[in-house]
Amino acid sequence: MSLKRYHVSTRHRLIVKAIFLFVVTLLVATHAFAEVSVRTEVSPKAGSRNDLFLFTVTIEGARSAPPPTLTDDTDFDVSLLGPRTAISIVNGVMNSRISYVYHLTPRREGDLRTPKVTVAADGQTLSAMPISVPIGAGLGSLSDQHKDQGDLLFLRQTISPSSVYEGEQTVHTLSVYTRVDSNDLNIEEPTNDGVWQETLSDNQRSMRQVNNVEYTSVEALKVLFPLRSGTITIPARTLKAKIPDERSRNRGGTSFDPFSDNFFQQFFEQVEFKPVTVTSNELTLQVKPLPPMTVQEKKTAPTVAIVGPTSIRATYPLEAISTGETKSISIEVTSEGNLNTLKTLPIEVPSRFKVYEERPEIRTDRRSGKLITHKTFKYSILALSPGLARIPGVKLTYFDPAKGAYEIASTSDIAFPVRGQDLAAAGSQPAQAPQSQGDTTTSSTGTVPTMAPLPIAPPLEYEEPGLIERISGSISVQFAILLLAAVCGVGCIALFAAQRKPSPERNEVSATSLNDVATMKDLEAFVRQVIASKLSRVSESSTMDELRARVVAALSDKSLALSISSLLDDIEVYNYGGNTGDRDREVQTLKERLGLILMQWRR
Repeated sequence: MSLKRYHVSTRHRLIVKAIFLFVVTLLVATHAFAEVSVRTEVSPKAGSRNDLFLFTVTIEGARSAPPPTLTDDTDFDVSLLGPRTAISIVNGVMNSRISYVYHLTPRREGDLRTPKVTVAADGQTLSAMPISVPIGAGLGSLSDQHKDQGDLLFLRQTISPSSVYEGEQTVHTLSVYTRVDSNDLNIEEPTNDGVWQETLSDNQRSMRQVNNVEYTSVEALKVLFPLRSGTITIPARTLKAKIPDERSRNRGGTSFDPFSDNFFQQFFEQVEFKPVTVTSNELTLQVKPLPPMTVQEKKTAPTVAIVGPTSIRATYPLEAISTGETKSISIEVTSEGNLNTLKTLPIEVPSRFKVYEERPEIRTDRRSGKLITHKTFKYSILALSPGLARIPGVKLTYFDPAKGAYEIASTSDIAFPVRGQDLAAAGSQPAQAPQSQGDTTTSSTGTVPTMAPLPIAPPLEYEEPGLIERISGSISVQFAILLLAAVCGVGCIALFAAQRKPSPERNEVSATSLNDVATMKDLEAFVRQVIASKLSRVSESSTMDELRARVVAALSDKSLALSISSLLDDIEVYNYGGNTGDRDREVQTLKERLGLILMQWRR
């Protein structure tokens, strides 16, 4: 194939690829990627040195993300178990989730911390702080009172932390430990007086070791918010289930009587299930009272105190509005505390505005093993007077358990320009229309309102529409787009047909060019050029597998096809197999084989 023909063919392929990429871009233009974020979690939350801990790093919204970098790993031995990837599209937003799961082994007892995580994703550097994991002799071991089912099934509940302030979040974990398959699990759910509870996660599975025995742990995590101070008792839970009865398999010993029930039961390994009931331990939660508020703190405090780190922000469009129009304002409160009791916010709006409050929206997520609540309050502000509207920032009092004191979260002032007439003044004074000079009609109530004469403009001159105007008026936008797409489609079909049509002027690759080959990479490029010049539906950029498949399918001479495939295999081995032999000799040998193949291919 001549150099000119090669460049023309390459140009055609580039045009086709550009059209294809343009169409794909149009198809996916409506999808947006979610915001990139990273979060970590560890399971279980506490335990002993014999337990198996799973540490999960989840990266959401990233198009691609390499494995995270873990630092400050002095408390645990870390080993990577593997990544997990999931992609979903919800309401036009593409969300990708990549989770890296690690196995953590405690190096000592005490209040340990998971490694610090740093992730480089989509040009951003994200980080997640370590999670505290209590490790102790009594945190991961089960007492002898739970061994009533032969160490096959246990039920245990923990709470962390066990001492909190009134309204502060604490995580309650109910764990089922089992070494056998169980059916019909039914856990009694008694009421917890004095706490507000929210579900954090269900059916969270992990592997744990208890007394050097490996168990499958199924955990249900709930967040508890104590509603009063003092000692709150978390009652014991009761689990009813069915587990395999090992005695049924060995009952009567080994039988070789083919007519006995025991024989068929042994042959098909049928196991009977027996009902069991296990009871968990009882917990106590120590709740400290909140300190009293000052007068200033009470002004911005909700009815029920919010306990936990809290932030608040306001979002609204900045453009100006006219009097009589509304401005939508959203105020989002994010907190570790209980926001279910927060019904409204103390927003102070001037009298020249009317406020319409919508129903608040609430959503939750997990962050560092805790429940984070986001509650959004939406307001529609109706402007009655022009000028610069300024609404004072919203303030909210909350209690920070780490500092043991009240804090006030606040937004910046809300400001936007308002244009138009003063509707508030117009509503307070009676409107009087101007009286025309020729109208002398009066009544007992005063002047009769009249309408001013309408302005009359000079008559418009009619102009005959031109050819372009008539065509544009008779063709709709949809038809024009359809016509353009049809033209593009016909062009693509013609271009593909021209590319697939064998050219009678296509020149053979000369043997002189083969003599100029000096390296294995040059030889591979020469072979790709030969195959692309003689066979259709492959190019010089095709993979080795595509070239081999096309050679086998297109050549009727099977011995020739086998020779070419074998040559491709040897080139791939020499290039990527790490061969350390005489490279020049290898290239010369393959060049001689290629010369014989070219002579056979010309026949």
